[in-house]
Amino acid sequence: MKLLRILLLTAVVGGPLLAAASGLGLLNHRTGQSIEDLGSPAVAKALAERAAAMVRDEGREKALKEISDPHSELVQGSLYVFAMSLNGTMLANPHNPRQVGKSFLSERDFNGVAYGRELVNTARTDSVGWVDYIDTEPKSKKLRRKSTYVLRVDNLFVACGYYMK
Repeated sequence: MKLLRILLLTAVVGGPLLAAASGLGLLNHRTGQSIEDLGSPAVAKALAERAAAMVRDEGREKALKEISDPHSELVQGSLYVFAMSLNGTMLANPHNPRQVGKSFLSERDFNGVAYGRELVNTARTDSVGWVDYIDTEPKSKKLRRKSTYVLRVDNLFVACGYYMK
């Protein structure tokens, strides 16, 4: 009985709130996620795993094209997948295509963390893991702490990070 009341309350209160948020354009109509959502570890990991499956199943070239597309299913709110070679060269980035072809081995964040090298080392040595650093969140342009999930696939890695408040 208690569960039924909770479900009814959720439907009565949550439904109109969700509709209002959608009507104001605060939701991504494809994913249903809030555009201002900074993400979560679970969503970042799932997007990276989806991209890795694309590389394996559809081939490198097709997967990199999809990762590069800012309207791809691999972009959700502030979360987006990017791909790099194991030597640290950016292969695909939907938010900043000018980075493609650029080496990130010497890149440091605003606290001096050599995050480019850490991303590459995580992919090379562990094949999978998390790297934390400070980055500019693409929607708000604010500096935020970011935790990025790295997943090696053959001779490249895909990664997706979420931003912390």
